Amino acid sequence: MNLTTLNMQRQLLFIFLALCAFNGIQAQTSMTDSLIRVINTAVDDSGKVTAYHILASLTVGTNAPAAIEYAKKGISLAKQIGYVRGVASCNFNVAYSYGLSGNLNAALLYIDSAIVWYKKLGKPDRLALSYHSRADYHMQSGQLKLALKDCDTSFKYAEQANRLSPKASVYKTIGTVYFLQQDYDQSKNYYLKAFEIFKQFKDSIPMAFVMNKLGSIHEQKKEYDLSIQYYEEAIRMSAGFKHENNFSTYYANLSQAWLKKGDKKKAELNALKAVEYAKKQKNKLQLAAAQKVLSSIYLKSDSTTDAISAASESFVIATSIAAKDVQQSSSDALANSYFKKGEYKKAFEFLLISKNLGDSIAKEKFGADLAAIQTNFKVSEKDKQILLLNKERKLQQQAITQQRIIMVASLAFLLLAAAGVALVMNRNAIKQQMKELQLRNQIAADLHDEVGSSLSSIHMLSQLAGKPGDEITHQNILARMASNAKETMDKMGDIVWMIKPGEKEGSSLKQRMENFAYEICSSKNMEVKIQLEEVEKVKLIMEQKKNIYLIFKEAINNAVKYSGSQRIEVSVTLLYNKFTLLIKDFGKGFIPEKVVRGNGLDNMKNRAMELHGILTIE
Repeated sequence: MNLTTLNMQRQLLFIFLALCAFNGIQAQTSMTDSLIRVINTAVDDSGKVTAYHILASLTVGTNAPAAIEYAKKGISLAKQIGYVRGVASCNFNVAYSYGLSGNLNAALLYIDSAIVWYKKLGKPDRLALSYHSRADYHMQSGQLKLALKDCDTSFKYAEQANRLSPKASVYKTIGTVYFLQQDYDQSKNYYLKAFEIFKQFKDSIPMAFVMNKLGSIHEQKKEYDLSIQYYEEAIRMSAGFKHENNFSTYYANLSQAWLKKGDKKKAELNALKAVEYAKKQKNKLQLAAAQKVLSSIYLKSDSTTDAISAASESFVIATSIAAKDVQQSSSDALANSYFKKGEYKKAFEFLLISKNLGDSIAKEKFGADLAAIQTNFKVSEKDKQILLLNKERKLQQQAITQQRIIMVASLAFLLLAAAGVALVMNRNAIKQQMKELQLRNQIAADLHDEVGSSLSSIHMLSQLAGKPGDEITHQNILARMASNAKETMDKMGDIVWMIKPGEKEGSSLKQRMENFAYEICSSKNMEVKIQLEEVEKVKLIMEQKKNIYLIFKEAINNAVKYSGSQRIEVSVTLLYNKFTLLIKDFGKGFIPEKVVRGNGLDNMKNRAMELHGILTIE
């Protein structure tokens, strides 16, 4: 190393140490300007690469795109002059910056390069950090097994380097993996282990991250007061360190906690801050997520137009960066918003988009899992080959022959597995097409039967309303039109609810049954006692859910209209896999064989038969 390069690196070291001592915004800007002046006047040597590396480190928290450009220039120059450490460090800078921006594919590409170059240097401390970063990117991509494998490698390198800080980072990542698996007690245990180590180093950024994750744990456990305290502590720690790149995420989480607690004003205030910081950081993924949170708040506040606007912006941004999970949640929000506004065509359109995105995400996860299995298989086989080459010479040929047999058999197995997977996927695709065709036919029939007659009635009444007549007649016609319109909206709501995908069908059915019973009984000042807890224990397909709900609805409606009862009791029992729905009134009763029959009783019996059940009327 010549004297000029040595002096320049001393100058860069002084600048970096000064920044560590004065971490305010004005000091950081001054240091950045100083480094830029150094770059503009320096010759192309290792000192200039170091300047690019430090510049990228300084700007990543406030301007990730600029940090990426600085680090890429550092890579180019380091390769040109053969500076291995500079190539490794700048590759790490680019990966970190892409990771903060949500571009995980690019982050994985550059962190793999950083690992290759750090291995050439033989730096266990930097390898521990790099493998941990790769674990984070794998975890964010949903590859939890690969993430845990990288955590194990990172921990081993941290032990070689005798460093505590990398171990804390590994604990933090393992805590997140347990969180994603919904094992919240184990997750909190590992987060607290990580926090204690970070606390020793007074490292505010990961401390804030841990506080945020502890907030998420308590939010999942519905302990909202504790959740809010942790989120606010995460924001306070980040503000103290003036590290704003995670502000949007923290404010969005805080907003959701306030919304779940019932304070819509505080929820909206924090969601707007999340949007503001995401725009400031130019982080499209965070902006899309923040707009989705904002749309949920507006929808619960009955600000339907604002909800549609926020969800639309979230959907557009998420589409532009191919963030399918945010696309799916924002399209679902749009479907709910348009339905609430009464624009049923758009509601159905976005409902289909949400469903298709959900199917696509599931298929991609399956493909990624398969690719991970194949990758692990290849790595394992490579390790076996290396071990075989180190055996005694006389066994070498025999081992290679055996390896070839294994490889041929494995290849045949993979080909058969691939053919099997292709066959299964093809059959599933055909089944899915049949289900979609049945769904379309069912929706068409329901719309014709449930909505068509009501719309025809409204049309005829509107024609009558246009003819001359007295005011009382017109008022009666308008009242009937209003009643039919409400009935049509209720039926449309039932159709959309029945076909809407979701994992908690039992919970959804219970809530809808309770809402209907309380609403119709309260309108007639009738007492209703309802016990439907057992419904949540049954996993129902769409057709079962529909038939149970419509039988229940018809029975309640008849009891309210005709029984003369002042009280209705509803209960569900589940015994020896037998599902029993009991609806009881205390009115005048009727004899089924003698009553003037409409379609109601016959429909109820037919629906019971479709459920392989029996309808009994006493």
